[in-house]
Amino acid sequence: MQLIGDIRVAAVVENEGAFSAVDFLLPGFRPELLAAHPWLQPRFVDAQNRVMMSFHSFVLRTPHHTILIDGCVGNGKERPARPMWHRQQGPYLERLAKAGVRPEEVDVVFCTHLHADHVGWNTRLDNGRWVPTFPNARYIFARTEYDYWERLHRAGEKPNHDSFADSVLPVMEARQAELVASDHEIESGIHLEAAHGHTPGTCLLHVKNRGAHGIFSGDVVHTPVQLADPSLSSRFCSDAAQSAATRRALCERYTDTASLLFTGHFPGARGTRVVRRGDAFSLEN
Repeated sequence: MQLIGDIRVAAVVENEGAFSAVDFLLPGFRPELLAAHPWLQPRFVDAQNRVMMSFHSFVLRTPHHTILIDGCVGNGKERPARPMWHRQQGPYLERLAKAGVRPEEVDVVFCTHLHADHVGWNTRLDNGRWVPTFPNARYIFARTEYDYWERLHRAGEKPNHDSFADSVLPVMEARQAELVASDHEIESGIHLEAAHGHTPGTCLLHVKNRGAHGIFSGDVVHTPVQLADPSLSSRFCSDAAQSAATRRALCERYTDTASLLFTGHFPGARGTRVVRRGDAFSLEN
């Protein structure tokens, strides 16, 4: 557990390990980058040059709300194009319980964006139907993000492994979703900020309490390799140039400050400071 002021932050890890070759995830990757930044290995890139990634949620416990950020892949989802996710059965809810949270105690679910590995636990299978996993929660989606994927879904494109159909629409149908502006405030000190590029409506979540600050960035930065070279956008970014600009702006704004960065996929699933390393960036040791 970590603290942002008086706000408790716990990570709930679904899976962690090697995801893919670095040059698959980051098409512009150059092998000499690893030689120039040896701190990346072996913790973030293994000996086979595979990116090490974690799939996790963060849970915030404030005096007013229990907030779950990003819902991982989920159990039982049909994901044949991604075998490691297909019909997965894992102990996510048990790990959530170990963090001291039952599904009915979650007040707010916030998705930084609506890719399949950030919305899966929005829903669970109940008698053949996908229903909200967190029955008492408001699910907050940025309207720009929702509208983009909803248009593709209505056009029959089955976006994001068809996760919109099984992990987003059931929440709308249950009337638990709230579509918000990209600067929405969840409670005092906790607000969204537009960070478009990875997807058309990706948002950061800022958490400020008693002079402390945490930024929950989703996939604005997939891997620390992108701190060594912020120009590297992932193959999953909808606008690579905008993604790179957003990432560099985030780094420039918070490097060498006390702010903690909580990313969607860094191994270890915890907040850390970003520091300058020459003309690039790194993580505090």
